[in-house]
Amino acid sequence: MARELGQGDEDMEVVGWDGGAEGQELDTDFQTGDCLEVEFEDDEAPDDDGGDDMGDEEVGVIPENEIYSDEEAGPSADDALAKVVHEESVLSVAICPTDRSMVLTGGQDDVAVLWSIEEKDGALKCNQRCRLQGHTDSVVEVAFSTDGAYAATGSYDGTVRIWNSADGSLVQHLEGPSKEIEWILWHPKGHAILAGSNDTMAWMWWAPSGKVMQIFAGHAAGVTCGCWGLGGKVVVTGSEDHGVIVWNPRAGTPQHHIREVHESPIISICSHPESPIVVTGAEDATAKVLQIETGKVLEPLPGHIDSVEAVAFSNAPPKSTLLLATGSMDGTVQVWDAKSMDLRCTIKDHFEKGGVVKLKWLPGSSFGNWFCTCSTDKTLRLFNGLSGECLRTLQGHSETILGFDLSVGEVNGKPQLVVASASEDKSSRIFVVALWTAGAEVGTSVMSPTGGYNSFGLPNARKTPPSTEKLSTLGFHLHHGPCTGSSILCPA
Repeated sequence: MARELGQGDEDMEVVGWDGGAEGQELDTDFQTGDCLEVEFEDDEAPDDDGGDDMGDEEVGVIPENEIYSDEEAGPSADDALAKVVHEESVLSVAICPTDRSMVLTGGQDDVAVLWSIEEKDGALKCNQRCRLQGHTDSVVEVAFSTDGAYAATGSYDGTVRIWNSADGSLVQHLEGPSKEIEWILWHPKGHAILAGSNDTMAWMWWAPSGKVMQIFAGHAAGVTCGCWGLGGKVVVTGSEDHGVIVWNPRAGTPQHHIREVHESPIISICSHPESPIVVTGAEDATAKVLQIETGKVLEPLPGHIDSVEAVAFSNAPPKSTLLLATGSMDGTVQVWDAKSMDLRCTIKDHFEKGGVVKLKWLPGSSFGNWFCTCSTDKTLRLFNGLSGECLRTLQGHSETILGFDLSVGEVNGKPQLVVASASEDKSSRIFVVALWTAGAEVGTSVMSPTGGYNSFGLPNARKTPPSTEKLSTLGFHLHHGPCTGSSILCPA
């Protein structure tokens, strides 16, 4: 139920806590947690040619392509470097693609908030930039446009609001749907925004003007998921009616209506980065591969025993094997060869602990075959999709993690992953993982954005092979201002 919030800082807390193993207070708002580097021998490091390693035999590999983790975590571990708090569950989060110091959260308290991540004296803190108010029900989806100029919020009140990312001012109030907004999605190359609603329709607006561009009507039940296909040339929607519709976004007409793709509501969908292929996941515990030019179901992807909550293709470099991952509430992730649709491995790190809620592949080609998951087991995990190995477990939440966003950049030429999470524990946490391929010495100094030096020597909280078990060295570098540097952070 929506409710009215008061004004002022007391509505939205900024909380500090002992997050690191050292327990050393860094400032009144935030404290450091342990952020570990992922290290490799020279022949294990990912590179632009992909390095498909599934054919290599290694001691200790579990038969039948099933990958388990022996990792045991302490109940009080907290790897987050910073966190922010809503009054109720945080339902969604997004990192600005052109400035990863900007984070947007949406909550069950009917409010979205823009935050700035700042570094001071070796610690990270999140400062509230502005509260994006006006929705009268839960803010279930938040997203930045590809160029970072606009922020969008979708709500159960049936509206989408467009905000200026720079100052948080309201640009447009997009109306039309008669029921809840389920998801929103920016066009990959422009300022058109797509939304699916429980009113059985999907809606497309031109965000700067608020003009309705198309209403996609044809489903018999709520539109639970959607994606852009062929680089934004088609729209594909999945529904509680078990069907998929491929739309012409210019005409607003269906090119194919594929009925009864699944035996239950469709809840996840993704498009192939180059081919006219989409993959759907449903409550019937299956994923299906569809050819959107012909409207035919090519083949099922069996193996899960509970709803398939997430499906996604990897961001593989040209010469590497393109992968597809399917994540299920049964606690497993299945990784498939996207060309042959052969199963490569089944990952069970969340198995018997919780279900997989979301998964995302890392952007860019260097780490494009690595992905992250979030789970009802209160953790996020980083995996190598080629081998199925769990590289890192991120802890700190006390309830189910409902979603996350991630960004990859460089600090002094060394790759770094930033993850922002959204949880039922009313918080969003910021995690940083140094994806360094060369071993760093303990206590090595890393240049900070302000020109000083940070020396972090935080203990590794997970079991690693003896050859890579070291302490981490982290310098968190934030990009401010015009888009420069890494193409990973700065889309064209």
